[in-house]
Amino acid sequence: MRYLVTKEIKSETQVIWKLYFQDFAFLLIWIMLNYRFKEIAHPYLRWPMFIFAVAMGILLVLPSVANPKRRQYQSIMLYLMRPQETLYFIKKGKEAGNEEGQDQRFKRRYPKCKV
Repeated sequence: MRYLVTKEIKSETQVIWKLYFQDFAFLLIWIMLNYRFKEIAHPYLRWPMFIFAVAMGILLVLPSVANPKRRQYQSIMLYLMRPQETLYFIKKGKEAGNEEGQDQRFKRRYPKCKV
């Protein structure tokens, strides 16, 4: 007897085609928000603004290239909410243990700066 083991426990609810429930809710909120802002726009520009808002909403719902498990709007929010102080580069290979040599090269190149 062969046992089948599920590989994925979490699955998103699909509403239409490849549009999931979370994306559908984001699009509804996005469209309602833009509908509320229609009073700000000139009457001649309301339809182009609404078409642009729908197009941007669809682009924000697409999967992110940099982070495949997230949507574009989630990646943008993570980028904007990240702590500014924790951005740093991770050293790999030979450079990781040779920090003193790098400091000396930096001091020679920029003598007035402190390391």
